[in-house]
Amino acid sequence: MTMKTLTPEQKQALATLRSSLGGISEQKRQAQKRLVTARKAIQKFLEAHPATVPQIAAALQMPTDEALWHVTGMRKYGKVAESGEEGDYPLYALVVQEDRVAAAQ
Repeated sequence: MTMKTLTPEQKQALATLRSSLGGISEQKRQAQKRLVTARKAIQKFLEAHPATVPQIAAALQMPTDEALWHVTGMRKYGKVAESGEEGDYPLYALVVQEDRVAAAQ
């Protein structure tokens, strides 16, 4: 899936619309910041080796359901993929850029 970049006119129109609606609330900004921070931490953790969701949760000191939610989202968008099993849990590993490009074609 390729994303088109916005033209300067489209960017300006979007900025105008956002400002007319009151902008983005601080609560939404903080939620987005927490999401990005958590996903970067998971990505960094998985750079070393594949891991299960409980291993990810324990290493990053986050609830298991939250780790599962992030891993599921990352899997949906091709950032991680299953790479085997450990016990009853699937192992998740980072998908390298070349693999993403090949999968998109």
